[in-house]
Amino acid sequence: MRKTDRITREAANPMPERFHRGPLGRVLERYLHSRSSQPRTHYSMVALEQLWAKAAVHDPAIGLHLFSHFRRQDWHVLAHSCLFSANLEEAIRFWARYASLASDMDHVELVEEGDWLGVELRIDAPASLARYVVEHYCVMSVSVLRAGMDRAVLPQRACFAHEKPDYHAEYTQWFGEDVRFGCGHNRVYYDRASLQRPLLTAHVGMMEVLCQELDRRLARQQRLSGWAGRVAQGIRQALLASQKPSLETQAQALHQSARTLRRRLEEEGLTFRQLFDRVRAETEQYLELQGLSRAEIAAQLGYNDLAAYVHARKRWRGDMDDEACK
Repeated sequence: MRKTDRITREAANPMPERFHRGPLGRVLERYLHSRSSQPRTHYSMVALEQLWAKAAVHDPAIGLHLFSHFRRQDWHVLAHSCLFSANLEEAIRFWARYASLASDMDHVELVEEGDWLGVELRIDAPASLARYVVEHYCVMSVSVLRAGMDRAVLPQRACFAHEKPDYHAEYTQWFGEDVRFGCGHNRVYYDRASLQRPLLTAHVGMMEVLCQELDRRLARQQRLSGWAGRVAQGIRQALLASQKPSLETQAQALHQSARTLRRRLEEEGLTFRQLFDRVRAETEQYLELQGLSRAEIAAQLGYNDLAAYVHARKRWRGDMDDEACK
């Protein structure tokens, strides 16, 4: 037995780096008048924390103000999609159900208390970063919902885990008069009357189509577990860092020999190539929804030749169709 194979299970399952998928990092860079050497669609927790800290030097309340710098094309696909909901309650439930498709850092849960429906946000990040992200998400959610209504909507109550900031007076325009700080959790509540307010942008057919596709992606995201799940996470991180993952590099990261890792994957019914293709296919579809060109997607997925990428995507689409039929 090789030495690397004798590492304990705990060591073989290192804490994965977390990423936010979407335009948040790009908008922060635009606000700071800076630009990455390469366009990115995913930002690590460390990169986001650095950007937020720089932005806060210029504007301490940047968490409340950043969404005003979002163009409509910067909105995440989930923000656009929730506007097809029938009413406020359906839009909130839509957000909670599919939030994990947007970020590895966020956990969104529904909290029902009597006639109130609340949304609880938990950000898996240092407190300094979490505060900005919570402020931004809460303002974003209220802003998006207002875009689909005939008049402004305010939460019944808003609770925040962080202490009262110097600019706390600004919270009322977004969250109403009942705003509380130092609560140990982040929750925004709406009463029953507000929940039944219809959205002017509602579209039953579009919502049905979107939910079918998002459910398929959610199921695929949750399907990979065990060693396949760990390797898939490593492949995603490598692609986001513009690196080409291999069985050898993933085995080294998981403190396994390449031979052992290959065997573990085969025991779960997968080869490294199949897993690699699956992760690239999922990433490709997400980047398409974000509006990237084929050339930009090809570069993100490690292809220098556009023709090679187009050929590969035909194989991915075929494999995904076969999987859906099983």
